[in-house]
Formats: sequence, structure tokens, C-alpha cells
Amino acid sequence: MKRLAMTGRNLIEVIDFEPGKLDDNKVRVKTLYASGKHGTAVALLDSPNFKNSRFDQEMRIFMNEEVESSLEPSRNNPMNMGTTGVGIVEKVGKNVSKWKPGDEVFGLMDIREINDVDEEWLWSTEGIDNYTALCIEPAYVAFHSLRESNVRFGDRVAIIGLGAIGLIAVKMAVMSGAEQVFAVDKIQKRLELAKDFGADYILNYETEEDPAVRVHELSENKGADVSIEVAGSYQALGTAIRSTRVGGTICSSGFYQGEANSLWLGREWHHNRLTMITPHGCGWGHLPRDYPRWTKHRAYDAIVSLMKRKGLDVGEIINAEITIEQGAEIYKQIKNNPENIVKYVVRF
Repeated sequence: MKRLAMTGRNLIEVIDFEPGKLDDNKVRVKTLYASGKHGTAVALLDSPNFKNSRFDQEMRIFMNEEVESSLEPSRNNPMNMGTTGVGIVEKVGKNVSKWKPGDEVFGLMDIREINDVDEEWLWSTEGIDNYTALCIEPAYVAFHSLRESNVRFGDRVAIIGLGAIGLIAVKMAVMSGAEQVFAVDKIQKRLELAKDFGADYILNYETEEDPAVRVHELSENKGADVSIEVAGSYQALGTAIRSTRVGGTICSSGFYQGEANSLWLGREWHHNRLTMITPHGCGWGHLPRDYPRWTKHRAYDAIVSLMKRKGLDVGEIINAEITIEQGAEIYKQIKNNPENIVKYVVRF
């Protein structure tokens, strides 16, 4: 059996694996399609954040340690590259009641030929196209980015960074009743997708002298009520801060690498009394802010329902279909030519 894995710093390759004995509560799925959240994966390829440090789970703080990296993958300890998959149930554990062999399902899976999945983290593909189904994990981050930054009907929302999460956030902001949605990126193809998803204004870093100023000019000189930063760059975070009105909220959903630069926190941040949050779905080991009313599973169930019944059809953000053998090459393209790939899918 084949899987796509990170096996070292800046090293992605196809490796062999053998499925073990199927647990009583798990479902064995023969994978047809799978995808990963490549922005996070690319960041982890050479991440300085974990170099000479270890994240203490109890204290929730990074501890300085003389190690190369606390997230160092290897062939003996490979890192998964996938987040979601679509496939056909091949076998079920003896305690599984929801699924049977032959069922077509999607859910949280790795990029490998066979996935063993807890039955509760699978959903039926009925009423949903495969590409949209593969967007459920980035949709989870976008979902909490809007909910936890308290986007309200009639708000003005700026979204900076139009990868998969940012584009889905645009669609969700429109569906949530935002009066104005501003989409900011430097890649024209992504801006055009944002326009298709309902953005009122698309602002290109390469052609706009100052996208943050344009957000203010287009909103009666006020700025966005909520700015969601999903690019994972300090420049983009600075743009989010500058785009936001007095008393507004910045949702920091990007995965930043290394020490901050280009941030002038003594300017708009200091004078405009802004609030910044990092939403659930970023990092690990924490619950949604509105738990226990909202659990992880309720959020996924809601996203699936919206995808099936309410128009959250976002499959068009997938613009590259590859074989598993092309996996390493696609990551080189993503890193070196990000304008060509929004989101990829591996077809088995």
C-alpha cells in the first residue's frame, strides 16, 4: 500500500505501509480521492517555530530545548500529508453500526490507499460532489474564523489571503449576510474565484498601492468590522490590522513562521483599540470558544449540512488533480509557483 508522507525536513515522498488489524470501532475505506491543507504542510517543511523548542501541552508554552526540532519527521516517524478523503467502505469493525461495505463516504483521512477511520468522522457522499467534500477540513477553519470573530449580519468583512481557507471564508461571509466583503491577495486567479464566491471588492497587492486604504475608502472611510488574515505572513497581518475600523476585530488564522517583522504595533493597533483572536481550528489541544454548545462534531455536521442543502459548494477551488506519484512534485510547485495551485487532489 502507498501513502504520501513527509519523511524529513523539506522531503515529501511516497512510502509503503501495511494496514494493521482493524479496530472494533473503525471503518476501513478504500480511498478514491484525498487532499491536504498544503499551506500548513509547506510551513512545516522548514518551520523555525519548533526548532530548539518543545510545546509543553500542560502549560501551553514553548520551552527552549537543545533539539533540532520537536516536529522532526523521518521514514520511521513520517508525518501525514492529508486531511480529507472520499472513498468506499471496504470493511467495518464489529462495533460499527452506521456504515456497511460498499457505502460511499467522505471524512477526515490521510493521503493513502487505505484509511481506517472512526465511524463518527465519516459522512455520506449523497448530495455532495467529491471536490466540495474534500474541502470540509479547510471549511472547518473558515467556519470558526467567522464564528469566533463574531461576524454579524450587515458587517463589513475583509479577508486577506485567498488560499482554500480564505476563499471558503469569503463564501461563508457572503452567506452570513455581510454587507461588504473585501477579498485581498496578490494572485489574480484567486481574486477572480473570490469574486465568483460573492466578494464585493477584490484588491490585488500587486496593483493596489495600499489595499488597507482602499478598504477604508470603500467603507465610508471606516474600515472593516472584522478582518480575517489567512495568508500566514506578517505583511498580511499588518494589512489586516490597518484595514480594521476602530474597535474592530482581527481574526488571525494564518500560521506564521519565525519572528515577526513589518508590524508597526505602535500605529493602528495601539490607537484603534482593536481586538485580535486566533480561532479554534488553528493549532491543537483546545475547544471552540462556545463549547459545550458547539462541539467539534457539531461544527463538522453543520458544514456538511450547509454543503449539501444550503449552497456551500466550494469544489471549484480545487484546480489540480494528480496521482500519488506526483505528490512530491506538486509541493515543489506550491512552494515555488503558488499562483498555479489553489488546492490539489490526489486521485487513486
